[in-house]
Amino acid sequence: MALHLEPNGLYLLLADRESSSTFHWGLCLAKSPTDGTIFNITNFPNRNVYSYEIKSDQKVISSGRYLLALKVGDLHPALHGPLETRLSEIPIQYSTRFHEAMTCRVWVKEALFALDDEGYIKLVENINGIEAEARFAAMLNKANGKRTVGKSRGYVL
Repeated sequence: MALHLEPNGLYLLLADRESSSTFHWGLCLAKSPTDGTIFNITNFPNRNVYSYEIKSDQKVISSGRYLLALKVGDLHPALHGPLETRLSEIPIQYSTRFHEAMTCRVWVKEALFALDDEGYIKLVENINGIEAEARFAAMLNKANGKRTVGKSRGYVL
């Protein structure tokens, strides 16, 4: 079965870290059924300093690294540029909202909160519920050697 992204869909991406039960978290704005722009933060090579990263034209579906693409919203094409700008403004420091040290996972939670709060997407479940849904699905995929694209129960269709 071929996996496909819905163009203009915003997806929560979880990538396999191979040696642990944790994942690398990011967001993807689908440009076509197979690729999109990935937004995330990384802390390489300096593990103590995070930096924001945009990767355009990424082949999300064909990359074996991604275990899960969970749709969390739809964006009108006119919002693609403003989305990129807004995501670049998400703080990369301790999260006072979620009371956690910054990680790629916490950055995604902050981004989802801001995007929902500002009307880019409309979530009907709290951020921690969406996080748990994504983590559970990615753990199942990792255990079963699968990769899936799905829709979160946490957003309005």
